[in-house]
Formats: sequence, C-alpha cells, structure tokens
Amino acid sequence: MSLQARLMSAALLVLVVFTLLTGLALDKAFRQSAEAAMQDRMEGYLFALLAAVDVNDRGQLVFGRRLPDVRFEQPDSGLYAQVRRADGRSTLISASLLDHAPITGDHLKPGQQRFSRRQFNGRPHFLLAYGASWEQADGTEIPLYYSVAEDMAAFLQQIDRYRQTLWSWLASAVLLLLLVQWQVLRWGLRPLRQVSSDLAQIEAGQVARLQGRYPAEIQQLADKINNLLDSTRSQLQRYRDSLGNMAHSLKTPLAILTNILESDRQNGPSDAEAQQQLQRIRQIIDYQLQHAATAGQAASSGPLALEPLIRRLIEAMQKVHRHKPVTVTTRLAVSSCRCDEGDAMEMLGNLIENAFKWCNSRIEITTRPAVGNSLRLCVEDDGPGIAEAQRQRVLVRGQRADTAVSGNGIGLAMVQEIVLLYGGRLEIGQGRLTGAAICITLPAGK
Repeated sequence: MSLQARLMSAALLVLVVFTLLTGLALDKAFRQSAEAAMQDRMEGYLFALLAAVDVNDRGQLVFGRRLPDVRFEQPDSGLYAQVRRADGRSTLISASLLDHAPITGDHLKPGQQRFSRRQFNGRPHFLLAYGASWEQADGTEIPLYYSVAEDMAAFLQQIDRYRQTLWSWLASAVLLLLLVQWQVLRWGLRPLRQVSSDLAQIEAGQVARLQGRYPAEIQQLADKINNLLDSTRSQLQRYRDSLGNMAHSLKTPLAILTNILESDRQNGPSDAEAQQQLQRIRQIIDYQLQHAATAGQAASSGPLALEPLIRRLIEAMQKVHRHKPVTVTTRLAVSSCRCDEGDAMEMLGNLIENAFKWCNSRIEITTRPAVGNSLRLCVEDDGPGIAEAQRQRVLVRGQRADTAVSGNGIGLAMVQEIVLLYGGRLEIGQGRLTGAAICITLPAGK
C-alpha cells in the first residue's frame, strides 16, 4: 500500500469514527432537548388545566374555563386532559378523550409531578401527572390527580426528520473532507513524487545528482543521497585509476620479460613454463581491469542504440578475419538497451568475436522482447557448437573449449559477469544454424 493510500485509509477511518460519534451525540442531544421542550409545553397545559378546573358544591369536578389548545376540544386529536378525585367519585376529561379509555396514572402526593412515557390506546404517549389538593370552604381537602397526555407520533416524526437531515449533512461533510484531505495529501506528498521522478532520471542515466528544490525535511535526504552518489562515483573512479596504474606499471616489465624469453630459447621447458605464467598474469590483469570498468554502471545507464554498435563490431571483425568469408545476418526486433556503451561493447565484442572465430561461414544476430522490460539478444553461428558438458566450463575464467584455438579463456566469463551486473542472464545452447547459440538478457531501452 502506498503512503498516500495509507494516509487516506487512516483519515477515512478517523472521519468515519468521528462522524459516527458526533452524529450519535447530536442525535441524543436533540432528542433530550426535544423531550425537554415537550415537557415544558405539557407543563404549560398542566398549569392551564389547574386554572380551568373547579369543584362545585356537590364535590364534582367541572371546567370553569376553556383549555388553551383547541386540540383538547377535538376528538382523538392526540392531546388529552383528565382530572379525577383520589376517591374516584368524580372524573373530568377533555372532549378529545371522549372515545377513549381513561388515563391511568400514578397516585401522587400533593405537589408531586412525574413525566413519563405510557402506552395509551395502543400508541405511545408522553404523560405528565401531577398531584394536588383542593381545599373546600369548610376546610376539608380533596386530593386530585391531574393528567395531560400527548401522542408521540409528531415527536417521533420530528426526530426522524432531524436524523435524516443530520446524517445527510454529516455524510456530505465526510465526502467533502475526504476530497479536501486527498488534495492536501497530493500537495503534501508532491515533493516525494518529485524525488522518485528524479531518482528515476538518475537510474536512466539522464542526470547524475538530485537537483530539485525540496522541503527542508526531504532536502536533508536528498543531500545524503547526493553525497552517497558522489562518494560512490569518486570511489569507483579511484578504483579504476588504481587498476589502470597497476596495469600500466606491470605491462612494461611483462613486455620486457616476454622479449627476453623469446630472444633466449636455450632452456625450452623453462621458457614454456615462463611463457605460461606470463600469459596467466596477463589474463588476471585483463580480467580485473574489465571487472573494475563495469562496476557500478547498471544503476545509471541510459538507452543505447544497438544497431550502430553491432555494425561497427561486425566491420571490425570482418577486417580481423578478412581471410575468412563470413555472412552476418541481423534481425533486431528491439533496437536499444539500457546499458553502458563500454559494457555493451565488451559483451557484444566477445560474443561476435567468438562467433567469427568458430563459425564456418554464417552468423546470425537477433533481438526480441523478453519477460518484463527486457530484451533477449542471441548470437548464433554454423560452427561446431559447444557440447552440453562443456557449457558451464567455458563460463569459468581461464577455461577454453578448445586449447588449440588462440584465446585467454575469459571472454564468456567477462560477458556473464557484466550481464549479471545488469540483472540479466547468459544461456548457451544450440541454434538454428546447428552451431552455438549464446543468448543474453538485458534491460530494454525505453
């Protein structure tokens, strides 16, 4: 998962949890506020009921005035009022309660009030009950129970409408915040994408260092990478210079020894042994020089055109082997590779030279796409080929398939070493021309 995907996932999780908790808190607060408002309104009805009810001389409850809300006068309106004596001798109800059963409430002491929910006539209602005492002219007191009930249907509809509005707005807010967060993350992570793009340019060999302007936190990383690249490049150059100096220092004494041994052949066996050791020293020097020249090139090589390079090598080999008529056929389905030119010259030079050395009269060079962003280059000839038992042996430095043919025995070993540096592989088989087919896999040019 990318860094942006991780941050977006975390932001989504936080927003969803925060939104759910906020929505639940707001829903609960609104419900409690709506219930408190309902209780306050019903208390107003209760006070009006207290003022509207009288007790006549016979001890019966009567309305001395009309109740303030017209719903009390409308049958089954959802708003009901009832007053009854504690001894049950008289009960007074509003007109809205005529077709319904009486309200059953708690027996409350005078001055005691209770707000609750009750199932009334098969529907939920809010019920506000109040206990009072009516003092008559003779000083006796009559306990009374006042009840006001209101259907919860309108209240529940109000809660549903609020919830729909609330969650719609919260969902819209989440989507808007996610969009803003996505834009902020893209803006915040833009320097990292720039670093990645600049590193890709370094890998492709287009630039040598990170040259962009980055935020302070990333600039420190860029400086460290540049210092590492400079140090690696400087160290590689020192290795090359040291090996070059070594080769220059050794080649002169070796040449002198070779001339002395060739001019003085009095001791045949000793001369042969000395010549063999000198040849061995030359092989070691050549191998180490080539090894140093290829190190560190794979990570910063740009696209290299293959056709002109192969053409130059073929022309050079035709001059070297001018006594041997050879027909070379090239079919390049992939025309470039991502490789250092010196490394490519070394690999293709060894392969084409071996093909000229061993072929009878025909050589075929082909390229085609391989798995991933890579190419497969094959050099085939119509020579005797390489026996399967010797194919691994010829890849070992200093080993040759035929000691009668001149050579140092490090060509294919060097080719394999360079190919491995570029993450490829070398394969030896039998080609369509019945001779050897040596194929290498390299990164393809873009």
